[in-house]
Amino acid sequence: MKKLVLALPLLLVGCGLFQTKIVEVKIPVATVPAPPITIKPKLELEGKTIANSGYDGYVKALEIDLIQMRTYSSNLENIISTYKDLSDKLEAANPKGK
Repeated sequence: MKKLVLALPLLLVGCGLFQTKIVEVKIPVATVPAPPITIKPKLELEGKTIANSGYDGYVKALEIDLIQMRTYSSNLENIISTYKDLSDKLEAANPKGK
């Protein structure tokens, strides 16, 4: 018992003799990038009527709008698909419950 009483203060003082050094360690953190800027197309049909542009002008405006909206829709679907892939990769790297 006397040995323990004598050794305990020496152990406590001995801990102060070691120099500790704080080292900063960078841990990779997965982040999701900001979504790309997508500008909604200005439709050709806005302000056009058959009366003021004729059937040909109205049909051409419809065709242009259809192409623009298909392109815009395709771009949005690609963005959503990309974010789903990123989400799946993040989930695979950091499964919940572990």
